[in-house]
Amino acid sequence: METRQIVVISGKTCSGKSELAHLLEKEFNFVVVRDRRELQYAEWSLSMDQPTFIDRRRELGDTQHAHWMLAETKKICADEQDDRPLVVDHLDTLAQVLQFRETFGANLVHVHLYASDNTLQERYRKRVEGEASAAPYDQVNQLKDPEEINALKEDADVRIYTERSDSKDTLVRVAARLHLFTPPEIRCVDVLIGGQYGSEGKGNIVSYLAREYDVMVRVGGPNAGHTVASSAGPYTYHHLPSGSRDVSARLLLGPGMTIRLPGLLREIEECGIDSDRLFIDPQATIIEDEDIETERGHLVSTIASTGSGSGAAAARRILSRGKSTIRLARDVDVLRPYVGTPGNYHGSTSDRLEEAYHKGHSILLEGTQGSGLSIFHGDYPHVTSRDTNVAGCLAEAGISPSRIRKILMVIRPMPIRVGDPDGDQGHTSGTLKLPTTFDEIAEFAGLEAEVLNAAEKTSTTRRNRRVGWFEWDQFRKACALNAPTDIVLTFADYLKSTNSKAHRFEQLHPDTIKFVEELERVSQAPVSLINTRFSRDPDASDLRSLIDRRNWTARSGRR
Repeated sequence: METRQIVVISGKTCSGKSELAHLLEKEFNFVVVRDRRELQYAEWSLSMDQPTFIDRRRELGDTQHAHWMLAETKKICADEQDDRPLVVDHLDTLAQVLQFRETFGANLVHVHLYASDNTLQERYRKRVEGEASAAPYDQVNQLKDPEEINALKEDADVRIYTERSDSKDTLVRVAARLHLFTPPEIRCVDVLIGGQYGSEGKGNIVSYLAREYDVMVRVGGPNAGHTVASSAGPYTYHHLPSGSRDVSARLLLGPGMTIRLPGLLREIEECGIDSDRLFIDPQATIIEDEDIETERGHLVSTIASTGSGSGAAAARRILSRGKSTIRLARDVDVLRPYVGTPGNYHGSTSDRLEEAYHKGHSILLEGTQGSGLSIFHGDYPHVTSRDTNVAGCLAEAGISPSRIRKILMVIRPMPIRVGDPDGDQGHTSGTLKLPTTFDEIAEFAGLEAEVLNAAEKTSTTRRNRRVGWFEWDQFRKACALNAPTDIVLTFADYLKSTNSKAHRFEQLHPDTIKFVEELERVSQAPVSLINTRFSRDPDASDLRSLIDRRNWTARSGRR
């Protein structure tokens, strides 16, 4: 009872009291203590006209009402299993407020709302419009005495003139006074991005880390497939955060997402995701058939685009402003369980993130593709349709840079690009500085060439990949763009096949350890996670493939 925050609201009818209480309940999980006269005698209003109802309420007396409100508040506070803050809707006199102050002391905050009489009467007129027996405003309003009104204004800790404020504006101002917003210095978001040209093995890393996070956020679109090996067998995620089916974290799809409806719905069903876990921002873009056709006609055959329609959908969204030809997630009925409806977009990523910050939850943002494919920083035109670096991923998710705690950049020892389209016509998916073949890598590392070539297919289109030796200059550029706090090395067995059996750092081949040390010197960041192999065998008895060298965890309370 001593640590609970108690908010009491006063003000004339239609000043915004109940709306404020409702929003405190909805947005900040307050418990609302409501007028017993409304609760106990609500049925009277169904069987008698409004003036009679108001007179019957008055029979209870203000003293009896105030006593009940105080007793009910004390009763709720006595519940040690529930420590949520309370909002009392509402008190009518200074004497009532002082009773609460005497009981709850410094934990009490008095909020008084007011507006001009003309505005209050106009709000009331709109509220009862169409009701034949509606009582006049002066008969409904209980707070009339000018001295009492002034006394409440003088006592109030927060006094808000709602003349030019709607209920959400009022909530912001009250919440700020109550210190309900999370300060900028709270850093609880970790970001994982690719450091090369995609297919660095991000999905497996996200899946491994997922158990430590309360919230997982995905940006990008179905042009990026993240394949995950788990005890349930390999699975490729195109929309949902990697590892979603294996953990219980809340899942957010940001407003920058491009969504292919059939694919997303299939993932939701196959991974057993319900609407209590998945929240889709109403502003996410829907990929239409025409977007896929647009990319198929040019980009697939010239730069080896996946042809998923993500880029065309993003371009159409820009060009279709002011037209009705673009569909967002909020326009799709089948997505409403995850998006919400106008006025109640529970899928709004910014709201869910603010909620997570306030609760001290750990958040993992999963990036898409790789730094070298950024539309701004990659080798144009052999790039994707978005910025794939940390800054771009944050923008798509709606996360401030000040929230970032860790930036994990995933790299592989031999970067890859998708195979060239129409090679005989000179088209390419992009350059590799030091091209090689998987046969040469197999010989270099002591791996089976046939197995390696069979495994190296793109996750989305199942095309063959091109491969090259490590590019130090490209790696350093990615480090400059992203300033990673941690490097993640995947496919360590491509450096030496014996690495696939290593479970500790010192068990890695000496040349691999030297490679890791040089990565750390160039990036000025530790190589915190090392993926020793990529298991696609669902019958494997030992799925351990990560050497975890971190000196941190994302688990709540252990940072």
